[in-house]
Amino acid sequence: MPWSGPVLTDFHGTLRGLLYDRGLIDRADVDIAFDAPARPWIGGRTRPTLNFFLYDIEENTDLRNTGMQTARGNGVAVHRMPPRRFDLRFMVSAITNEIDDEHLLLWRALVTLMKYPTIPTELLPDVVRGYELPVATKVTKPNDSPRPLDIWSALEAPPRPALLYVMTVPVDLEVMLEAPLVLTRTARYTRNGGGPADQGVHIGGVVRDRQGRPLVGARVAAAGRSFEATTSAEGEFVLPDVGSGPVTLRVSPDGGPEKQVTFEVPSDQYEIVVD
Repeated sequence: MPWSGPVLTDFHGTLRGLLYDRGLIDRADVDIAFDAPARPWIGGRTRPTLNFFLYDIEENTDLRNTGMQTARGNGVAVHRMPPRRFDLRFMVSAITNEIDDEHLLLWRALVTLMKYPTIPTELLPDVVRGYELPVATKVTKPNDSPRPLDIWSALEAPPRPALLYVMTVPVDLEVMLEAPLVLTRTARYTRNGGGPADQGVHIGGVVRDRQGRPLVGARVAAAGRSFEATTSAEGEFVLPDVGSGPVTLRVSPDGGPEKQVTFEVPSDQYEIVVD
Protein backbone atom coordinates (compact mmCIF):
# COMPACT_ATOMS: atom_id res chain seq x y z
CA MET A 1 0.00 0.00 0.00
CA PRO A 2 1.39 3.43 -0.84
CA TRP A 3 2.29 5.53 2.17
CA SER A 4 3.91 8.87 2.89
CA GLY A 5 6.98 9.67 4.95
CA PRO A 6 7.90 12.73 7.00
CA VAL A 7 8.83 16.03 5.42
CA LEU A 8 10.96 18.79 6.88
CA THR A 9 7.97 20.86 7.93
CA ASP A 10 6.74 17.98 10.13
CA PHE A 11 9.72 18.68 12.37
CA HIS A 12 8.70 22.33 12.73
CA GLY A 13 5.87 21.12 14.93
CA THR A 14 8.29 18.90 16.84
CA LEU A 15 10.58 21.81 17.68
CA ARG A 16 7.68 24.10 18.52
CA GLY A 17 6.31 21.46 20.90
CA LEU A 18 9.71 21.00 22.50
CA LEU A 19 10.22 24.72 23.17
CA TYR A 20 6.65 25.67 24.01
CA ASP A 21 5.68 22.63 26.06
CA ARG A 22 8.99 21.50 27.56
CA GLY A 23 10.77 24.87 27.62
CA LEU A 24 7.77 26.69 29.09
CA ILE A 25 7.96 29.43 26.48
CA ASP A 26 4.59 31.18 26.21
CA ARG A 27 2.96 30.85 22.77
CA ALA A 28 1.13 34.11 23.39
CA ASP A 29 4.37 36.05 23.83
CA VAL A 30 6.95 34.38 21.56
CA ASP A 31 6.87 33.21 17.94
CA ILE A 32 8.96 30.26 16.75
CA ALA A 33 9.96 30.65 13.10
CA PHE A 34 12.05 28.82 10.49
CA ASP A 35 13.10 31.67 8.21
CA ALA A 36 16.41 32.93 6.85
CA PRO A 37 17.14 35.80 9.28
CA ALA A 38 18.19 38.36 6.69
CA ARG A 39 17.93 42.07 7.49
CA PRO A 40 14.45 42.67 5.90
CA TRP A 41 12.95 39.71 7.74
CA ILE A 42 14.41 40.81 11.07
CA GLY A 43 13.09 44.34 10.50
CA GLY A 44 9.58 42.95 9.98
CA ARG A 45 9.39 41.21 13.36
CA THR A 46 6.74 42.68 15.67
CA ARG A 47 6.98 40.06 18.42
CA PRO A 48 9.89 38.32 20.14
CA THR A 49 10.88 35.43 17.86
CA LEU A 50 13.00 32.34 18.37
CA ASN A 51 14.24 31.42 14.90
CA PHE A 52 15.57 28.06 13.65
CA PHE A 53 17.38 28.73 10.37
CA LEU A 54 18.04 25.45 8.52
CA TYR A 55 21.35 26.13 6.77
CA ASP A 56 22.56 22.62 5.92
CA ILE A 57 21.35 19.03 5.39
CA GLU A 58 23.91 16.22 5.32
CA GLU A 59 23.71 12.45 5.59
CA ASN A 60 25.18 11.06 8.78
CA THR A 61 27.24 8.28 7.21
CA ASP A 62 28.37 7.01 10.63
CA LEU A 63 24.79 5.82 11.19
CA ARG A 64 24.26 4.35 7.71
CA ASN A 65 22.96 0.77 7.72
CA THR A 66 22.95 -0.96 4.33
CA GLY A 67 21.56 -4.29 5.56
CA MET A 68 18.09 -5.19 4.33
CA GLN A 69 15.26 -5.25 6.87
CA THR A 70 12.68 -8.04 6.61
CA ALA A 71 9.09 -7.74 7.79
CA ARG A 72 6.73 -10.71 7.69
CA GLY A 73 2.97 -10.62 7.48
CA ASN A 74 0.24 -12.81 5.96
CA GLY A 75 2.87 -15.38 5.10
CA VAL A 76 4.83 -12.91 2.95
CA ALA A 77 8.28 -11.51 3.64
CA VAL A 78 8.87 -7.90 2.60
CA HIS A 79 12.45 -6.69 2.27
CA ARG A 80 13.21 -2.99 2.66
CA MET A 81 16.30 -0.87 2.93
CA PRO A 82 16.51 0.71 6.41
CA PRO A 83 16.00 4.47 6.66
CA ARG A 84 19.02 6.69 6.15
CA ARG A 85 19.89 9.24 8.82
CA PHE A 86 20.34 12.90 7.97
CA ASP A 87 21.67 15.76 10.08
CA LEU A 88 19.53 18.90 9.95
CA ARG A 89 21.75 21.81 10.98
CA PHE A 90 20.07 24.91 12.39
CA MET A 91 21.34 28.26 13.53
CA VAL A 92 19.12 29.24 16.45
CA SER A 93 18.79 32.93 17.27
CA ALA A 94 16.47 35.17 19.27
CA ILE A 95 15.03 38.32 17.68
CA THR A 96 13.72 40.94 20.13
CA ASN A 97 13.82 44.71 20.59
CA GLU A 98 15.57 44.46 23.98
CA ILE A 99 18.98 42.87 24.41
CA ASP A 100 18.08 41.52 27.88
CA ASP A 101 14.99 39.80 26.41
CA GLU A 102 17.08 38.41 23.56
CA HIS A 103 19.63 36.88 25.92
CA LEU A 104 16.94 35.54 28.24
CA LEU A 105 15.03 33.88 25.37
CA LEU A 106 18.18 32.38 23.86
CA TRP A 107 19.29 31.07 27.25
CA ARG A 108 15.92 29.40 27.81
CA ALA A 109 16.21 27.78 24.39
CA LEU A 110 19.77 26.58 25.12
CA VAL A 111 18.79 24.96 28.41
CA THR A 112 15.76 23.23 26.84
CA LEU A 113 17.62 21.96 23.78
CA MET A 114 20.48 20.57 25.86
CA LYS A 115 18.05 18.94 28.29
CA TYR A 116 16.71 16.72 25.48
CA PRO A 117 19.57 14.98 23.60
CA THR A 118 16.83 12.75 22.18
CA ILE A 119 13.49 14.16 21.05
CA PRO A 120 10.65 12.74 23.22
CA THR A 121 8.73 10.16 21.21
CA GLU A 122 5.37 11.83 21.74
CA LEU A 123 6.61 14.99 19.97
CA LEU A 124 7.68 13.17 16.81
CA PRO A 125 5.55 12.92 13.64
CA ASP A 126 3.52 9.69 13.67
CA VAL A 127 5.40 8.06 10.80
CA VAL A 128 8.78 8.74 12.46
CA ARG A 129 7.63 6.91 15.58
CA GLY A 130 7.03 3.88 13.38
CA TYR A 131 10.71 3.74 12.46
CA GLU A 132 11.54 3.04 16.13
CA LEU A 133 14.74 5.03 15.72
CA PRO A 134 15.79 7.77 18.14
CA VAL A 135 15.93 11.32 16.83
CA ALA A 136 19.14 12.52 18.42
CA THR A 137 20.08 16.17 18.84
CA LYS A 138 23.03 18.20 20.01
CA VAL A 139 24.19 21.75 20.44
CA THR A 140 27.40 21.65 18.46
CA LYS A 141 30.65 23.59 18.60
CA PRO A 142 31.53 26.18 15.95
CA ASN A 143 34.50 24.14 14.77
CA ASP A 144 32.08 21.35 13.77
CA SER A 145 30.12 23.68 11.48
CA PRO A 146 30.35 27.11 9.87
CA ARG A 147 30.62 29.77 12.53
CA PRO A 148 27.46 31.80 13.22
CA LEU A 149 29.42 34.92 12.29
CA ASP A 150 29.99 33.44 8.80
CA ILE A 151 26.27 32.66 8.43
CA TRP A 152 25.24 36.17 9.50
CA SER A 153 27.75 37.58 7.02
CA ALA A 154 26.32 35.43 4.19
CA LEU A 155 22.84 36.68 5.07
CA GLU A 156 24.10 40.29 5.10
CA ALA A 157 22.56 40.76 8.55
CA PRO A 158 24.03 42.27 11.73
CA PRO A 159 25.50 39.45 13.85
CA ARG A 160 23.65 38.26 16.95
CA PRO A 161 24.45 35.56 19.49
CA ALA A 162 23.29 32.18 18.16
CA LEU A 163 23.42 28.43 18.78
CA LEU A 164 24.29 25.73 16.28
CA TYR A 165 21.83 22.87 16.72
CA VAL A 166 21.79 19.50 14.95
CA MET A 167 18.80 17.15 14.73
CA THR A 168 19.46 13.69 13.23
CA VAL A 169 16.30 12.39 11.55
CA PRO A 170 15.45 9.16 9.66
CA VAL A 171 14.59 9.35 5.97
CA ASP A 172 13.03 6.38 4.16
CA LEU A 173 14.27 6.45 0.58
CA GLU A 174 11.54 4.02 -0.52
CA VAL A 175 8.71 6.31 0.53
CA MET A 176 6.03 7.06 -2.07
CA LEU A 177 4.97 10.70 -2.29
CA GLU A 178 1.17 10.96 -2.44
CA ALA A 179 0.24 14.45 -1.27
CA PRO A 180 0.38 17.40 -3.67
CA LEU A 181 3.07 20.00 -3.12
CA VAL A 182 1.23 22.98 -1.61
CA LEU A 183 3.15 26.18 -1.06
CA THR A 184 2.69 29.69 0.25
CA ARG A 185 3.80 32.45 -2.12
CA THR A 186 4.45 36.06 -1.12
CA ALA A 187 4.12 38.81 -3.73
CA ARG A 188 5.42 42.36 -3.26
CA TYR A 189 3.98 45.33 -5.13
CA THR A 190 5.71 48.67 -5.60
CA ARG A 191 3.51 51.70 -5.11
CA ASN A 192 3.30 54.44 -7.72
CA GLY A 193 5.47 57.35 -6.67
CA GLY A 194 7.77 55.18 -4.57
CA GLY A 195 7.47 54.37 -0.91
CA PRO A 196 7.54 50.97 0.75
CA ALA A 197 6.28 47.98 -1.20
CA ASP A 198 2.92 46.43 -0.39
CA GLN A 199 2.96 42.70 0.31
CA GLY A 200 0.35 40.09 -0.45
CA VAL A 201 0.38 36.41 0.47
CA HIS A 202 -1.01 33.84 -1.98
CA ILE A 203 -1.94 30.44 -0.59
CA GLY A 204 -2.83 27.14 -2.21
CA GLY A 205 -4.39 24.08 -0.62
CA VAL A 206 -6.62 21.09 -1.08
CA VAL A 207 -10.15 20.17 0.03
CA ARG A 208 -10.96 16.55 0.89
CA ASP A 209 -13.84 14.56 2.31
CA ARG A 210 -13.62 12.41 5.44
CA GLN A 211 -12.35 9.47 3.38
CA GLY A 212 -9.46 11.55 2.04
CA ARG A 213 -10.91 11.89 -1.47
CA PRO A 214 -10.45 15.26 -3.22
CA LEU A 215 -13.61 17.34 -3.57
CA VAL A 216 -14.19 18.77 -7.04
CA GLY A 217 -16.07 22.03 -7.57
CA ALA A 218 -16.00 23.21 -3.96
CA ARG A 219 -15.97 27.01 -3.61
CA VAL A 220 -13.29 28.49 -1.36
CA ALA A 221 -13.03 32.13 -0.29
CA ALA A 222 -11.27 34.08 2.43
CA ALA A 223 -13.62 35.84 4.84
CA GLY A 224 -13.90 39.52 3.96
CA ARG A 225 -12.62 38.98 0.40
CA SER A 226 -14.76 38.89 -2.72
CA PHE A 227 -12.52 36.57 -4.73
CA GLU A 228 -13.70 32.95 -4.78
CA ALA A 229 -11.78 29.91 -6.05
CA THR A 230 -13.22 26.60 -7.23
CA THR A 231 -11.38 23.37 -6.50
CA SER A 232 -9.90 21.38 -9.39
CA ALA A 233 -10.26 17.67 -10.16
CA GLU A 234 -7.55 17.09 -7.54
CA GLY A 235 -9.40 19.19 -4.96
CA GLU A 236 -6.81 21.97 -5.18
CA PHE A 237 -7.40 25.73 -4.92
CA VAL A 238 -5.37 28.96 -4.99
CA LEU A 239 -6.34 32.24 -3.29
CA PRO A 240 -4.40 35.45 -4.00
CA ASP A 241 -3.65 38.27 -1.56
CA VAL A 242 -5.21 36.77 1.55
CA GLY A 243 -2.83 38.65 3.84
CA SER A 244 -0.86 37.22 6.74
CA GLY A 245 -1.94 36.28 10.24
CA PRO A 246 -5.19 34.47 11.14
CA VAL A 247 -7.29 33.95 7.98
CA THR A 248 -10.71 32.29 7.92
CA LEU A 249 -11.58 30.33 4.78
CA ARG A 250 -15.20 29.64 3.82
CA VAL A 251 -15.60 26.32 2.01
CA SER A 252 -18.84 25.47 0.19
CA PRO A 253 -18.85 21.94 -1.24
CA ASP A 254 -21.04 21.37 -4.26
CA GLY A 255 -24.42 20.57 -2.76
CA GLY A 256 -23.17 20.65 0.84
CA PRO A 257 -23.23 23.08 3.77
CA GLU A 258 -20.59 25.77 4.18
CA LYS A 259 -17.68 25.13 6.52
CA GLN A 260 -15.31 27.70 7.99
CA VAL A 261 -11.69 26.91 8.86
CA THR A 262 -9.10 29.32 10.29
CA PHE A 263 -5.40 29.11 9.40
CA GLU A 264 -2.38 31.10 10.54
CA VAL A 265 -0.80 32.44 7.32
CA PRO A 266 1.84 31.53 6.39
CA SER A 267 1.29 27.89 7.40
CA ASP A 268 2.92 24.54 6.68
CA GLN A 269 -0.23 23.31 4.91
CA TYR A 270 -3.76 24.35 3.93
CA GLU A 271 -5.67 21.10 3.83
CA ILE A 272 -9.40 21.27 4.56
CA VAL A 273 -11.52 18.23 5.42
CA VAL A 274 -15.30 18.57 5.10
CA ASP A 275 -18.12 16.21 5.99
